[in-house]
Amino acid sequence: MEQPGQPADEGTRLRVLVDYDILDTPREGAFDDIAELAAEICGTPIAVVNFIGDGRQFFKAEVGLGVREAPLEASFCRHALLQSDFLYVPDAARDSRFACNPLVTGEPGLRFYAGAVLKTADGFPIGTVCVLDTLPRVLTERQQASLRRLAGQVMAQLELRRVARTRQSEKELQERILESATDYAIIAMDRSGRVTRWNTAAERILGWREEEMLGDPAHVFFTPEDRRAGRPEAEMVLALRDGFAPDERWHLRKGGERFWANGELMPLKAADSSVQGFLKILRDRSLQRAEAAERSASELRFRSLVEVSPQVVWFGDAAGNITYCNPTWYAYTGLTPGETRGNGWAGVIHPDHCERVLGVWKQSLATEGPYEVEIPFRRASDGQYRWFLARGKPVRGEAGPVESWIGIAIDIHDRRQAEEDLRQAREQLRLAVEATGTGVFDYDLVSDELKWDARIRSLYGLAPDAPVDLDVHLARVHPDDRARADEAVRAAVDPAGEGVYDVTYRTVAPEDGTERWVSAKGQTLFEGGRPVRLIGFARDVTESRRAEQVLRETEERYRLASQATNDAIWDWNLVTNHVHWNEALRRAHGHTPDAIEPTGDWWIGHIHPDDRARIDVSIHAVIDGTGTVWTDEYRFLRADGSYADILDRGYVIRDEGGRAIRMIGAMLDITERKRAEEHQRLLTGELQHRVKNTLALVQAIASQTLRGASDVAEMREAFAARLISLGRAHDILTLASWTEAPIGEVVEGALCVHRQADASRIRISGPNVLLSAKAALSLSLALHELATNAAKYGALSNDGGVVDLGWHVVHRGDVPRFCLTWSEQGGPPILAQPARRGFGSRLIERSFAAEVGGEVRLTYAPTGLMCRLEAPLASMQEQRGGAAA
Repeated sequence: MEQPGQPADEGTRLRVLVDYDILDTPREGAFDDIAELAAEICGTPIAVVNFIGDGRQFFKAEVGLGVREAPLEASFCRHALLQSDFLYVPDAARDSRFACNPLVTGEPGLRFYAGAVLKTADGFPIGTVCVLDTLPRVLTERQQASLRRLAGQVMAQLELRRVARTRQSEKELQERILESATDYAIIAMDRSGRVTRWNTAAERILGWREEEMLGDPAHVFFTPEDRRAGRPEAEMVLALRDGFAPDERWHLRKGGERFWANGELMPLKAADSSVQGFLKILRDRSLQRAEAAERSASELRFRSLVEVSPQVVWFGDAAGNITYCNPTWYAYTGLTPGETRGNGWAGVIHPDHCERVLGVWKQSLATEGPYEVEIPFRRASDGQYRWFLARGKPVRGEAGPVESWIGIAIDIHDRRQAEEDLRQAREQLRLAVEATGTGVFDYDLVSDELKWDARIRSLYGLAPDAPVDLDVHLARVHPDDRARADEAVRAAVDPAGEGVYDVTYRTVAPEDGTERWVSAKGQTLFEGGRPVRLIGFARDVTESRRAEQVLRETEERYRLASQATNDAIWDWNLVTNHVHWNEALRRAHGHTPDAIEPTGDWWIGHIHPDDRARIDVSIHAVIDGTGTVWTDEYRFLRADGSYADILDRGYVIRDEGGRAIRMIGAMLDITERKRAEEHQRLLTGELQHRVKNTLALVQAIASQTLRGASDVAEMREAFAARLISLGRAHDILTLASWTEAPIGEVVEGALCVHRQADASRIRISGPNVLLSAKAALSLSLALHELATNAAKYGALSNDGGVVDLGWHVVHRGDVPRFCLTWSEQGGPPILAQPARRGFGSRLIERSFAAEVGGEVRLTYAPTGLMCRLEAPLASMQEQRGGAAA
């Protein structure tokens, strides 16, 4: 199968795909409709909306497959990514790129593919909308165009999902910001000043609940005199003109109570800069105002304290000019009072931060509002810079105008360094947590408060803001795992234990029944022998659990298959030269595990020397080339020293660079098959030889039968009888595969016609001797002629004659001999010797004496014919070898 390359800039393409957050997401109706519509338009049984990730393809929607994911090795869509926008394969079996694809040659037997590439606006291909069939198919131009339009709809869906996700994140962030500002009443209004949002702090500070205020004018918390003076409207005009409108004055709570507050009104603008409304931020400063009076009364006392303060304290006039700095400032900076005036104090600010700090100060002067800024000041003693937190605020008189400024600068260098270290540690922790896909939990055992982050909530099928506690945890744990999960918590908080929490369990979402495997690990903190906190992390291990289950099932199938077969299965790591064998190497070839060296060299070394070089070249031609399948035959040395004929097949596994890294195969013992083939070859040769001999014999029988014959009927009967006798002998030999036949069966076959009437008239005796095919045919024809002659002229021609047929093996010297005697009694007496030799006697001599090198003696005694056949036993049992063919 032709392997495609990868799109240019594969790393960027994968990052673009991840940004869409589509991989491993549940099915969605919008995508399912597109897949079904694609199948309907193109008339195919299979349609898929899929995304090509790193080494896999994820099916967001599919028709006709029933799976959500597949590897990329045999993927058609992998080729599609390299097309401009469309891949069309009418018949994959005729396409060189896919003809050898296992999805084409094997299950499910795909023949047709058409896929429209999913491309981002920047041109990155991330997947396809494709249709497939197990039959060749042709798409019309209109169908192809429709498939492209469906791909456009998928991209539109992706963009909508991304925009919605972004907006949702922004909304959640805004909500968190609004609700976290507990000291600030934050009020959103439309352009007419009517309330559209009222945070929790506004309810606490002003007294009205959000549902009471929504849609009503926001000026209700202004005093009556400010409302009559049009102060709310003036603030909106000022905010539109300057971008903000600060205020500090008396306001009203719901019950009519007055309080002092400062705040700021800002316009709310859309993306196109159009004003959509206003945002009012208000802070209750009643206590601060009361304290200001106290501060004024204790100013002298305060100044005294300032002089000895370890922190920098300063005062300024209404314009912000420095009028006083405590001794700490001068001691630290080395400046004089004259050098501090104006902007001279800014000379000790780090140059990289000077502009920023002065900008904050000038803004505060302009708005007459407080400020807070962190500043690196140079220390005179060593020229080093240390961070200070500088705060300043205007001091107003009774009438409200700014009369002076007061500020403080606190050395926060050590704290800032600690915060930076903490921030980096938290950032590292966050990145580590995100990289590992884990979520964090924190269980306060004293207050019984359980905290989960959004990731852990998702593992339980909960919304990011859903409330959680221990009951929620246990309620969503799979019933079969609940007792174990509960016991894990109890063991972790047991003071007698190690405080380790480590458990894997399943969660079930009641809403849709989704099951997930969760691995949770944690540590309990103890104080005074009492558990106070359990903190840890959890991660989704569903895929790994499923992979483990698949692996276990695969290994079990492999183990059972290995046990069920006598094929020696081998797994060769080509990188380490390590070979793993199954049990069949011992069962089939006798090699025990301790005698096997798990290397490729051991295997090569056990191949027959005549085959070794050929097999070494054959297998390395595949390994070092580009092929994947190797097969060959050779002889393999068994543990007992014999060689087995082997048919070996192997499959090469290659890495992404095409380098062979592993090879798996099976050795099939074909020794019996080879023997059967050799036996068949010998039988074929033997049959060829026998047919030639038989035809020659039949020719001789026919020639002798016809010679001198005057009666055609008699001639036909004699010829047929001889052929039948020859056929019976052939039948006996055929049952023995033309190797050898028992003499008893040969005799019975030759005489069966004459023994049917009265078996006692032919008395047979002799030991069991196995005859070769040649000897069996010769003896069968000889006995047939003797019996036929006896039936016509001899002992079997009347009612009282008998024949004695016996044979035995005589051991004379070193060469055993076979002897058979045919003796007739009780038939018509023989008054004279025959005048000439008949065909029967000649046939006996030809078929026996000539074929097996035996001797034939015929004696015509008055009492009856006697025939003695004698031959070396070896010639009666000799087998023809391969040369017979």
